[in-house]
Amino acid sequence: MRAPLGPREETLYICCSQYRVDHFFDLFVQEARGRIAKYAEHQRSGPSLDFLLSRIPVERAPEAERDLPAAAVDGGIGIVELDNGHKILLARAAAVGRGVLKREFLADVLAVNSSAVSWAYLIMAESLAASAAVEEGGFDYLLMDGSLYAKAIMLIHNLILTREFQSIFYVPEMIAALYALAHMLEKAEEAGIKTVFVSKDSRFKVLKEYAAFDILRGRLDEYIVERGLGWYSVMWLRRFRRAIFSAYQRLRGDGEARAALDALFRQSAADPVVLRRMEGRSYTTPMLLGACDAYMSYKGLTSVPRLLDAVEDRVEDALAFRGEQMGSAADYLDKARRALSTLPKVLMFYLKPAQGSEPLLVETPLPNSRMFDGAPVKAFYPQASADDVVSLLLAQYKDEAHYNYWLWYAHNVASFKSGQLAEYATYIKQMLRGAGVAVARRVKIALGL
Repeated sequence: MRAPLGPREETLYICCSQYRVDHFFDLFVQEARGRIAKYAEHQRSGPSLDFLLSRIPVERAPEAERDLPAAAVDGGIGIVELDNGHKILLARAAAVGRGVLKREFLADVLAVNSSAVSWAYLIMAESLAASAAVEEGGFDYLLMDGSLYAKAIMLIHNLILTREFQSIFYVPEMIAALYALAHMLEKAEEAGIKTVFVSKDSRFKVLKEYAAFDILRGRLDEYIVERGLGWYSVMWLRRFRRAIFSAYQRLRGDGEARAALDALFRQSAADPVVLRRMEGRSYTTPMLLGACDAYMSYKGLTSVPRLLDAVEDRVEDALAFRGEQMGSAADYLDKARRALSTLPKVLMFYLKPAQGSEPLLVETPLPNSRMFDGAPVKAFYPQASADDVVSLLLAQYKDEAHYNYWLWYAHNVASFKSGQLAEYATYIKQMLRGAGVAVARRVKIALGL
């Protein structure tokens, strides 16, 4: 028998029942209370990841200097679903700054459902808006929302892997997005503009895994440790997971090793959890990332020729699958080659702008470098100076919600509001009917990715 509700819960329950709002409130309170109590007890007794922070070099941030000229880019995605299962994808992006406003809008009808194609269109729209801003100039820093490394690797995965069969259909769009991203980075470097990618809610585990494998030196097989330090992430590969799990059972008596192995298997815990006790106004020593993706490194796909070999079959399959005239396979391969040959290595670090704030993931391209030059790399790179970028971001930091006022403004300009998307959907229905396409009285809409 369930325990009776307290006076407050009973009042809320009566209120909900009277107005026919919720007949499950009492069950919710009791079930959630029990689950949360167990969760809190587990959190208190479970191992902390704070010990990993000692293995990560951290530097004091310089003083925030005056706000230098910058432009910021963000984008948004909207989906209008038709009654036949097809979707109309809407992607838009804005580049904003003092005297800067560049807009990009892309629309497509998706006959085949794929989660990856939404990302591709968002990256494409943001890159095109950024390129337009770079052409106009008038600023020294280009701020981009999200992770450069994650965007590039996600697109390449969808070109060479078959985790999502539907993505074969959209190989041309993946190539177009990758080319737009690489071309934008190249144009910015040529113009003397430093591109800075900023992520507020990073799910990376790069530093967490690096610190854990550093602790496991001499305790695990040297090959496993070196790959764990040099690739991201060996935890995605079954061979390495099995070896690490065997070590987990073998090293039960080694407290430090067991804690490091626990950290590796806690995939929900990302870098910001490890870095939560960083001091305010500090940042991690920059780490250099280049062709260190575990899947690609394991298969030897770390050079442009090898990657193009993997892309070629997918391009041919996509064009056959589409059944429409879209250009030749040679044209798409040439575009992929130019993009892969242009992508730079990435310098990444975390910046904690203030005490109590979440660390921001910050990435910049390493000038005059190429990601796929055949040499995987994932290592701290202390000779890289990040002081100018750190100083700029501190000058533009206001609070946790407004972690960068230009990126915040770009987000508000570019992201879809529900009312806007509903209005777009109304116009889309009219356009479809005008084109002689039958459409249901109501359509579904979805915001974001």
